[in-house]
Amino acid sequence: MSPKVSRPARHRAGDDSTQERILSVATGMFIRRGYEGTSLSKIAAEVGISTPALYWHFDSKEDLFVAAMEQVLVDFTSTVAAAVGDGKPAERLSEFCRAHVLWQLERRDAAKAYAASFGFRELVAQLPLTARRRVIELQRSHVRLLREILVAGEAGGKFRFDDLRVTAFAIITLCDYVFTWYDPEGELSPEDVADRYRNLALAMVGVRSPSGV
Repeated sequence: MSPKVSRPARHRAGDDSTQERILSVATGMFIRRGYEGTSLSKIAAEVGISTPALYWHFDSKEDLFVAAMEQVLVDFTSTVAAAVGDGKPAERLSEFCRAHVLWQLERRDAAKAYAASFGFRELVAQLPLTARRRVIELQRSHVRLLREILVAGEAGGKFRFDDLRVTAFAIITLCDYVFTWYDPEGELSPEDVADRYRNLALAMVGVRSPSGV
């Protein structure tokens, strides 16, 4: 069941460390136990504060959930962006895809929470306008980065594709949901999987092997 969100989270100046601890604990609990299985009293106890004290930072469980899921998305987009350097387009596409896949495999529980368990699209539609805009902008920043890489590759004659928008979303879709089939006990390491997905993405734009990077 997705929460009904009516207000943005409350942010109190001068008390960031406690708020960060609450958010960190809440994110982990929401991921492990789901929305219904997580209570504010359990979060407060884990943080080491009273439940009324928690309300000083967040108006409701729903608001805390929104902040937690937003933090997951910030972690994802910033991790991918930080991995992409200033090299050639094929190098940057390789870095983008590998970071996208590795984040999902190294943070499988968070990826599941973001992509599946909590019905993220439904949640976004219920957010207050300000929060909805923040989340949408984070999502768009990820797509923009990929589009910039593709445009640079095509302009330099290194990439070949018919439609920028379709190609960008095809690559993102390719890299999503890898956690649904990956077996940590299997023969492939996360790095092995990331390399294979990188090769598939490069092939989609006409770069057929890592040597083309």
